[in-house]
Amino acid sequence: MAQYFDLVIRCPACIADGRDGGLPGYWYHHQCGGGLQIGDDANYQCKSCFQRHHVRNWRYACEQHESDFRATTSAHLANAVSTAGQLTSVAGRRWLMTFLENLGDW
Repeated sequence: MAQYFDLVIRCPACIADGRDGGLPGYWYHHQCGGGLQIGDDANYQCKSCFQRHHVRNWRYACEQHESDFRATTSAHLANAVSTAGQLTSVAGRRWLMTFLENLGDW
């Protein structure tokens, strides 16, 4: 069974654009406003409407581009997740390794 934690990361779309991605922050589901969680199965799930999809199917809009939902790559998302101190310290190394295995290349 997958283990989920609140999604607290820098913007992976900004990282893909060569920017720093800003400070790590909580992410919310655009459709319902529910908080997002990330699982070691490489899926996001909404805590409100319970939609769950693989991370490759999501787009990102942060304070820098609020109405422009942008794609990212697996490498840039892995960067955002692995450098999120709060997420990795709570989830641990084993969780991160499982996430990276399930992430795939895209």
